[in-house]
Amino acid sequence: MNRQVFTLSFFFLTAVILASCSGVPKGGCTVNCGGGGGNATVWFVLTATPPNPNLALSIQAFTTTITGITLTPSTGAAVNVAVNSTSYVAEFNRVTSDSTVLAAKVSVPSGTYTQLQLFFSAPRVTFCTQANPGVPGCAASTLASVTGAAGSATVSTNLLFTANQRTGIVLNANLGNSLTLNGQIVTAVNLGAANVFTAATLPPASTATDLASGQLSHVNDVQGVVTAASSPTLTIHTTTRGDITATANSSTQYDCSANNFTCVQLNGVAIVDTILNVDGTLTLTFYEPVNSAATDIIEGVVTGVPNSVTNKFPIVVTDSVFATSGSILSGKINLGDQVVVTLTPGQTFSIFAKGLGLPPGQNFSSSNSVSSILPGQTIALPASTFTAQSGITPGTAGTSKIGLRLTRVTATMSSAVLPIFSGTSLPRFFGLATAQQFGTTSGRLSLDGVSILTSISNGTTFSTSALYFGPTAPEFSSQTVRAH
Repeated sequence: MNRQVFTLSFFFLTAVILASCSGVPKGGCTVNCGGGGGNATVWFVLTATPPNPNLALSIQAFTTTITGITLTPSTGAAVNVAVNSTSYVAEFNRVTSDSTVLAAKVSVPSGTYTQLQLFFSAPRVTFCTQANPGVPGCAASTLASVTGAAGSATVSTNLLFTANQRTGIVLNANLGNSLTLNGQIVTAVNLGAANVFTAATLPPASTATDLASGQLSHVNDVQGVVTAASSPTLTIHTTTRGDITATANSSTQYDCSANNFTCVQLNGVAIVDTILNVDGTLTLTFYEPVNSAATDIIEGVVTGVPNSVTNKFPIVVTDSVFATSGSILSGKINLGDQVVVTLTPGQTFSIFAKGLGLPPGQNFSSSNSVSSILPGQTIALPASTFTAQSGITPGTAGTSKIGLRLTRVTATMSSAVLPIFSGTSLPRFFGLATAQQFGTTSGRLSLDGVSILTSISNGTTFSTSALYFGPTAPEFSSQTVRAH
């Protein structure tokens, strides 16, 4: 394995989520409104289109709380859809390359639906600027957040659901259409602006995905606590996006010595990849244990060059896991928060490789020094101490362990070949002014927007979730790639 397991100090999709009025500020039909078996069962997943890479933006986190969805039929009562968590926090950078479950197994009366309305609160963009291409890290004192108003977005649709149909809907957020910019500075965010959200049926056309027949969407890189485990099925609880339940099969891969379901530890922290199927199940495709017990974990993208004298480095929070008791994070940390991390040196760093091939020259996994951490890397850490962000004053966290996780990065394709492709115009704070190489691993690459990576045209935009290693080529090891 290409990682070290974190020690104890480190580290159902809900069986049925019924459509309800919770979080949606309007009335309407809720459960089995059609009666007599006249309903379709619908899944909703969330994706995003990033801003144009040529804008040279450095957005570390783009979040909002999604409180509900309303479907309006051509005739009859509106249908309110409950999302997958009562406090569902979408992180839009994540879904530029990956898809997340937004609502599961929703019962919708058969008919034609002409409008979809998405309700949200607390949109927030955390970003910085960097005027000098090739210089890593945010420019001094430029890391900031801008918040927008709560509201809703209305999408015109032509969705036809038939009795007993099982299908999926993808909601896509065009992030560029929601932002007001002054150069690299985000001055405002409005998720209710025109043409931000669109809706389409799943699965995509066969030429726009690597999915097999009967599969609707990849749902990858889900990190959380295993709250149920009975072979071959497990349930993962995420901090901000609710639960998912997935079932293993003979093709499931496990990153553990046993290489079977005995790797799954109840109440442990794990990372899983899944595929959403048209029958409403999720297939477990990959399982990686993180920690044998639920503990406080902060995940974030590094925004500045670490200080090797003080052993401090800044991050913006992109995910978290809470300890099941005595959590020092619960109720105090939010996605998009700034945190200054202090490392107590000594223990060798880990890589959560997820079966990906790693550059032969990488030295991250043999290091215990903050000098090996780079702006743009996403790291996970077990928090031994924590103070929340207050106003514009960053929070603080202490840790003795560092693990490398997948970074979400958008770029312009410059050479779409396998197994190593390349891209340019990465977010400015990475400090990568020239074309970078992205390695792929057979059997561990998920695609969206194309059925084969070499179909992505040079000069077009793609997003990837990848382990970032820096100057050792290939600089990135990609797991998912989405063509925009």
